[in-house]
Amino acid sequence: MFGFFSRKSRRASEKTSPTYENQPVNLLVPLVVVPRSKAEEAGEKPFDLVFAVMQFVTTMVSKGLYRYPEINPKAMQVYHAHWYSSEVKNGGHSQFIYNADQAIDEMIANARAGLTAGGAKGQLAALEKMSAWVTEHPDEAAEQTGFEGGRDDFLDTLDDAFYDADEAVPMDNLLARWIASWSDLQIVDDDDYDDAINRLAMANPQREGRLLHKSVGDLVRQMLGRSDVGAGLACAKISPPEIKLAFGMARVLTVDGRKQMVSQLRTSSKELRLCVATETHVAVYEQIAPEDPPVVRSGENLFGANAPRVGIRLGRAEDSEISAAIELVERYHAPGAVDLLLRKAGFDPAEAAVSANSIVQTAEGPIVNWVVLASGQAFLFVSSPNGSVLLRGKDDKKLAEATMPELDEHFDRSAAAG
Repeated sequence: MFGFFSRKSRRASEKTSPTYENQPVNLLVPLVVVPRSKAEEAGEKPFDLVFAVMQFVTTMVSKGLYRYPEINPKAMQVYHAHWYSSEVKNGGHSQFIYNADQAIDEMIANARAGLTAGGAKGQLAALEKMSAWVTEHPDEAAEQTGFEGGRDDFLDTLDDAFYDADEAVPMDNLLARWIASWSDLQIVDDDDYDDAINRLAMANPQREGRLLHKSVGDLVRQMLGRSDVGAGLACAKISPPEIKLAFGMARVLTVDGRKQMVSQLRTSSKELRLCVATETHVAVYEQIAPEDPPVVRSGENLFGANAPRVGIRLGRAEDSEISAAIELVERYHAPGAVDLLLRKAGFDPAEAAVSANSIVQTAEGPIVNWVVLASGQAFLFVSSPNGSVLLRGKDDKKLAEATMPELDEHFDRSAAAG
């Protein structure tokens, strides 16, 4: 997302993108707010206090739009220590590595600090061995998925070590005891908790600008991601056409006689679909539910517990078509255009879903058609060399339009807010 903004925005190119490591910490959230009941019952229910800190961080980020370095560092250490634990218990160290992706160094550093401060020595030992393995085996680390075919045997031994340590001395007990000792823990009555959290979230001085940046950024991910664009184009070729909504869990399944990474895909159809992205194409398949009822372990995802089978191919988009659509997205500032036109038409762009539909050659140049779902309604968004238009889905009535100069200006505002 940020690469797209900095590459294309004139204003963004005039300044260096901030890096958290090289700047002094601006701690906008110095206190950690938890409900009184969670603090007072921590001795009997330690997980509840740990989870309260997790919820606090999640709300500050999702609703307050604070950045991690702006939040109390001890809260972040608990957040990532518990994240690490949850991933290991769900799909092992292999899954943690896969899901952490580019943020793995920051997550390991925070988890390490939290486990150290809490005294979780056994869990810390497993984390340190995983960290060393990732550093020494970067190629193997990049191949981890958490599922069969994407798990290293050494990491499985660390799973066992972590479970043994957590059975001997539960990590939640240790973290809860540490949290209760914080001088910057603010305990509020349960009835006042929601108001206190809301005031703190709304107090972020950067929130308004970041809301715009986040809205466009969410659209960027949907309109520049190869799998997203390809899945949308493939769905449009299904008979009758479907609209791509969102991806779900992924795992390795057999597709056309080969083991491939397959993602669940939610579309406008009542049935779940499966999606496969390769170097040459993106295809959408029918999902065949497993014959036997799945046996789901505590905390495990249903998709990971018992694999479905890949059915018939429903639609396919070739790499050339996908690449052409993505190139036009950047050229026409399409994500910013969707955000601007929805606002102009009086609709909230937050959580809008966008699905690529088709590329059409016209006298003025290639245009890209998209289906946009926002505020419970469907729209057709047309992106062209001269600007963009938003049409009502049910009757193609024009709701809003913008010229390229308008889109350039809106894009620069959203980029600068990041």
